[in-house]
Amino acid sequence: MFSRLRETSGVARTVALGLTSLALGTTLFAGPVQTASADPAVTIAEAKAQIEQLQVDAEALNQDYLAIQQQVNASKAEIAQKQSDAQLQAQKVDALRKQVGQAALAQFQDRNVDTAAQLFLNSDTEGFLSQVSTIEKVGANQNTVLQDYQQQRASLADLQKSRQTELAALEEKEADLASLKERSDKKLTDAKSVLDKLTAQQQQALADQAKRESQDAKTVAESALGTTPDPSDDPADASSKGLTAIAWAKKQLGKPYVFGATGPNSFDCSGLTLGAWKAAGVSLNRTSQAQFRNGQAVSKSDLQPGDLVFFYSGLSHVALYVGDGTIIHAPHPGVGVRYAKLDSMPFAGARRPA
Repeated sequence: MFSRLRETSGVARTVALGLTSLALGTTLFAGPVQTASADPAVTIAEAKAQIEQLQVDAEALNQDYLAIQQQVNASKAEIAQKQSDAQLQAQKVDALRKQVGQAALAQFQDRNVDTAAQLFLNSDTEGFLSQVSTIEKVGANQNTVLQDYQQQRASLADLQKSRQTELAALEEKEADLASLKERSDKKLTDAKSVLDKLTAQQQQALADQAKRESQDAKTVAESALGTTPDPSDDPADASSKGLTAIAWAKKQLGKPYVFGATGPNSFDCSGLTLGAWKAAGVSLNRTSQAQFRNGQAVSKSDLQPGDLVFFYSGLSHVALYVGDGTIIHAPHPGVGVRYAKLDSMPFAGARRPA
């Protein structure tokens, strides 16, 4: 009886294992029950918004990069000057070291014969006393030389320490530059990824939309410029300088946006405004944030051709006002210098350089 029970139990286990293996095999053959869902479809409007935001972020990082690059250049110049100062100081210390050594040697040679003994042994009393007076003066001079030597050595040590501190700070700034560039490139790569999610038809529609917007802005801008006076009528006038800046910027239309470029063949946003106002005889700072400190503040309702207009809360983009609510600017990588509507980006302020 027990033998039959064992047989029955063994058969049950065999059947159970077989069913389990069958189920597992079926599962493996059929693949996973749940599959990862594909990325949801992106509309043209959503893609446009995402791409523009990534491009704005990239340009903000670019302007930060340029600001730090200026600090790096200034630090390198300061370090070079400190290196030169330290070399001159080292030469001065070396010369003083020799003087101190000579003074110490003279003192060593006369250390065994005191003044009273020399007076007793010297037949020319008056001449000897005159020599003693001279020697005392020399001794005082020796003390001055020694003090000067010590002070100059301390100055040399300070210069060397300052240079080392500046070098360490420079290394940190250069590391920041590398990080900013990497983050900026990542933003642009992400923007391309968003564009790649669109179908060819959607991409074409997006390109056509951008082209129409640019053409509309160009028509309005050129109409506005056609009614403005010739800047050569009064070149010293502030408004004439603005028109000179605009006339120069017009010649750059179509030239590509390149990070950090100030012309003549490519520009970034602040590089374009820098060159335009340079043509009008006015010097601007390098970055968009720094250019916001140039000239005087202007309200949006009082804009004149050539005024600098700034966009976004971080002042990461700058353009030139043309007239009738239009601007000329270097937008972002992949797009050349072009006209645009003033309200196509969030207005943050304006300045009149002249």
